[in-house]
Amino acid sequence: MQIQIRHHFRDIEGYYVSYFFKLLRKNLEIKYPEYEFQNILDPKYENFGYGGIHSCMSMSIINPESGKYIVISFFDNWKYHFMRHIGWEPNKMVKFFYPGGFNYIDYYNWMSSQKDNPDVVKLENIEQVYCSFFYGPMDHRFQNEITELYMNRNSKETIPKMFFKGWLWDFREKLLVNIKDESIEWKEKREQQSPYLKYLQELSVYRAALSLPGGTEVCNRDIECFAAGIPVLRPFLNINYPEPLIPNYHYISCYTDCKYWDGNPTYLSYEDFSKSVEYYWSIVKDNHEYLDFVSKNARKWYIDNCTIQNNVDYVLNQITMGDLV
Repeated sequence: MQIQIRHHFRDIEGYYVSYFFKLLRKNLEIKYPEYEFQNILDPKYENFGYGGIHSCMSMSIINPESGKYIVISFFDNWKYHFMRHIGWEPNKMVKFFYPGGFNYIDYYNWMSSQKDNPDVVKLENIEQVYCSFFYGPMDHRFQNEITELYMNRNSKETIPKMFFKGWLWDFREKLLVNIKDESIEWKEKREQQSPYLKYLQELSVYRAALSLPGGTEVCNRDIECFAAGIPVLRPFLNINYPEPLIPNYHYISCYTDCKYWDGNPTYLSYEDFSKSVEYYWSIVKDNHEYLDFVSKNARKWYIDNCTIQNNVDYVLNQITMGDLV
């Protein structure tokens, strides 16, 4: 039986997402030798960006006879997968693997707002179709070096500050502008001038990392800090991972979860956010025993779930080819 793989395979050195899909493709062939897997690619969908059906950010596993498909996506806006104009046929999607910020109130709220839009398809069985898996770091390499950063880390010898480095677009500027605590430091990332390992080394000398929501709730930064044992202070993560991320155990939760009602991150009060960040940071910044506790727990969660082979194995074990019949 022939099965189609719809994905734009790209050779981006070290990029976690690209290597994940290559490894998943290889493991599918090993697990299911009775199937013939054929790569398909239609360049015309490149015009629709990374949310379209032929993207480097998602992979579809399709039965060409039934048209049914399984999609695994790292694209940071799940709503695109329910739109027809970019090539998707949601009524034929039998499983939707997604590691970013998906939650059911957002799903039903958005579907209600789009009820008169023929381009958007609502699935009545979304709780059976949606399946979370694990987000990853930006780069899958340097595992030995990152382990060394973790093993050599001593919170008492770190700079007694919390550090954020990332794109300071409007939403994030609003989150930071009211923070007055000088032990909370941030730097705008204007370009990819820092080599990946150097970036992690820069983060690791600080006592903790501040993580802010972006295109989706979770960020590569969260996972990278977990890997290197850098305690993360961030808003609550409302993502139902197969192994839950527990607030104040795997990371330090400082505020409610971010809302994406219109596809953009938003909070009701940015001033309250700033006060809450300063408050929680003041409580934990000199509590080395607690910071080490969070660091250890987050590191174990990363090793168990986000290392690329473990993540691929999880998805592979959740795929049932019989669903495509």
